[in-house]
Amino acid sequence: MFRVHGSWSVTLGLIGGLAVACSPRATPPGSVAESQGSNPAVEDPAIALVADTPVAEARSAPAPAPPAPGGAQPAAPHQERPSANPPPATAGQLPSTGGGPEDEWVTYDEATRTVSFKLVAGPFNFNGYTSGGATLVVPPLTTVVSTFINKDGTPHSAEVISGEGPIPNAADEPAIPRAYTNKVQEGLPQEAKDVMRFPVPERGTYRIFCGVPGHGLSGMWIWLKVDPAAATPSFGPTR
Repeated sequence: MFRVHGSWSVTLGLIGGLAVACSPRATPPGSVAESQGSNPAVEDPAIALVADTPVAEARSAPAPAPPAPGGAQPAAPHQERPSANPPPATAGQLPSTGGGPEDEWVTYDEATRTVSFKLVAGPFNFNGYTSGGATLVVPPLTTVVSTFINKDGTPHSAEVISGEGPIPNAADEPAIPRAYTNKVQEGLPQEAKDVMRFPVPERGTYRIFCGVPGHGLSGMWIWLKVDPAAATPSFGPTR
C-alpha cells in the first residue's frame, strides 16, 4: 500500500481480489454534508429546484399588459365610421330660365300666368341696382306679385311709374293701378314687408322707384318692361 500526497488519496489493496477505491478529501466532522448525507452534486437548492421542475412549467408565459391608470380597461381601437353625403336640397320652386345669376329674384307659374318677383330695398338701391341698372322683363297680360322688403335702416317704398319723362321727386299716381306699396311717400321701416299685386298690359316700359321724397332722384329705381316676345320673365342687368 502506498499514499499519494494531494487533494485525493488513493489506496490500493487486495481484498479477495483487486479493488480500487476513490474517496474525496475527508469531510470535516460536523459539516452539513455529513449530517444530511446529501449528494454533493445537488447540494445547491436552486439547482435541485430547476432539476425537479418540468420543462413546460419552466417556460413562463408573457407578462400581461399593465392596467390603465385608475383601473380602467384599455380603450378599444378607434374605428372611423364612413359618413354619408347629405342629399342635395330641393328647391320649392324653380327659377325662370333667364340664364343669369339674378334668376333667384323671379319665378313664373305658367298655368296661372303669375310672375313672382322679390324686391329688396337696400341703401338707396333695389336688389343691389341703382339708376336703371337692372330690368325686370315680364310676358304680356300676366299678373305680377311683387314681395317688397326693406333691408335698410332708412324708410323706403316702391311704386310703378311711367318709363318716360323725368323722374319725379316723390310718389304720385302709379302708372299701373295698385302697383305701389303701403306708405308710399312716408316709407316702410327696416324689415317691414308689403306685397304689390297688379296686372300688366300687352306692352310697355315702366320704372319701379322709391316714392319717398328725394330717393328716386338719388338713383333708387330700376326698369320694368312688358315684352310681347317674352315667354317667361327674367331679371338682370339692363342691356
